[in-house]
Amino acid sequence: MKQYPPQITVLIPVRNGADFVEEAVRSVLEQSVVDLRVVVSDNQSTDRTPEVLQRLASDPRVSIVRQPALLSMAGHFNNCLARVETEFYMLLCHDDYLASRDALRTGRDVLLAQPDVNAVYCDILYVDTSRRRIARRRFRRNGRFDALTTGRSSVLAGRNLFGIPLLIRTRAVRGLTYDEALPYVGDVDLAIAGAAGGAVFHVPQALIANRYHAQNATWGVLTGVSRQMRLIAAKHGISLSAFDRLRAALNTCLTAVTKLLLRAYIQIRR
Repeated sequence: MKQYPPQITVLIPVRNGADFVEEAVRSVLEQSVVDLRVVVSDNQSTDRTPEVLQRLASDPRVSIVRQPALLSMAGHFNNCLARVETEFYMLLCHDDYLASRDALRTGRDVLLAQPDVNAVYCDILYVDTSRRRIARRRFRRNGRFDALTTGRSSVLAGRNLFGIPLLIRTRAVRGLTYDEALPYVGDVDLAIAGAAGGAVFHVPQALIANRYHAQNATWGVLTGVSRQMRLIAAKHGISLSAFDRLRAALNTCLTAVTKLLLRAYIQIRR
């Protein structure tokens, strides 16, 4: 196979992800684009993750990083971001996977065709531990959308309305980091900041599978979402009236209840 210089980096931060990380990595290696590298960063796992990663390291496109000390979630993500040297990148959670062989090609084609687009998003497929479909999250948009408007809507809804970035233009986030004060909504913060001076784009295809299971890190960071969303509003100049704050608090509670009910449903159908 002809070798190409990598154009895309896929970052996969992992901690105690032996059950799922191989599937995440394989979904990247099976992509229809060949000019990519995969950086898997192990944040002091205590399960079989190092053994799994050792097997995956046989592929020359895969680089394994073992963090010398335990990092916070934001710290780990930032450590990964600092390792990106390619034009485009994606951060893929170790328990998620790419749901189409053409996922990265689709995102790359948008970024190559539209130089002012800084990030590409897509619909999301929710799955359980066995890859059984739970639901498809449709964002009801196609093409360019406004990041600041979506950021404000996210604050009011108490949830991330951007989705998971399929591919990001690296230069757009140089100097940006995940905020330690925003453990649950850091993606929203980075999405707004990374879109500054450019555009964002949505592909109405379910190209990323988001896995729901009992060990999801999401469950452990649900508290304090209202406060974190208010921090994002202040950080990005999003004005909120008293009614907006009340609405946001109520929607955050509703989102938390919905997630807990979803978790219960997943447990029942196992």
